Amino acid sequence: MYEDLFQVKSNRLTPLAGRVIIASPLLIDYHFNHSVVMMIKYDEKGNLGIVLNKEFKVNMSLNELVHELDDMPKIPLYKGGPVNRYNLSFIHDIKEIDESIPLRSGLFINGNFDQMIKYIKDGKPIEGRVRFYLGFACWEKGQLQKEIDEDSWIISDPYKDIIMEKGIDGMWKSCLEVMGEPYRTWAKFPSTPSMN
Repeated sequence: MYEDLFQVKSNRLTPLAGRVIIASPLLIDYHFNHSVVMMIKYDEKGNLGIVLNKEFKVNMSLNELVHELDDMPKIPLYKGGPVNRYNLSFIHDIKEIDESIPLRSGLFINGNFDQMIKYIKDGKPIEGRVRFYLGFACWEKGQLQKEIDEDSWIISDPYKDIIMEKGIDGMWKSCLEVMGEPYRTWAKFPSTPSMN
């Protein structure tokens, strides 16, 4: 009766742009263990995403890259993935930023960077509204689908309050819990099984 509860299986949804893919509790990979990835591109040529819940080993801030922000409170930079760590992206819910690309659940990626800097310098709220990432994750043609078929990823529509308003530490667990069973049970799986 309960055997399916403990057998981690992908829900086989399509990882369309704007959805999140959530690492299976059994995916033991340095870059993707307990990760939540916002899908940015999904097509027959390959897939692109931003890891939402990883920090750099050394704390980094946007202020270090944008000197116009030197006198502003530190704005954290997160590790968006293992590829092209010089690529800056930002995920936000600020409709007024021109050229923003809509995702889902009222979220956007990128947009007019000068407008975003002005928004910050004007003292408008950024907590819970925008996060900045260096790097991204990508998969070659067929690679992500193969990983989904191997039950490495669970696919979900994003929950804006979890992605933007809560700290990144509990994001993986919260994304699974909100999906109900059996995901709520899987969320209890430790990131290092030997620590259980």
